[in-house]
Amino acid sequence: MRTRLLGRLRARSEEKHHGLAANDAAAAAFASRIRAELAEDLPEDDLDEDLADILATYERGSRPGTDEDEDEEFLETVREALERIERGY
Repeated sequence: MRTRLLGRLRARSEEKHHGLAANDAAAAAFASRIRAELAEDLPEDDLDEDLADILATYERGSRPGTDEDEDEEFLETVREALERIERGY
């Protein structure tokens, strides 16, 4: 009986592991799609970094030819993309 129970627990553990791997893959694919959309929206910006890092390190006025409103719009666009990735939809 103990052997059967251990077998079931191992099987359940592997099922969870495979399910989590599938969820991780789906989340990564979703994040890639959001990043691609962001790159289309902001083609002149280098967005290869982590989006949270961009928000943390961005210096207003550092993008040439932009004013305060454009800086705020840029930050809001990046913030919305990051929130969508974190939400998962």
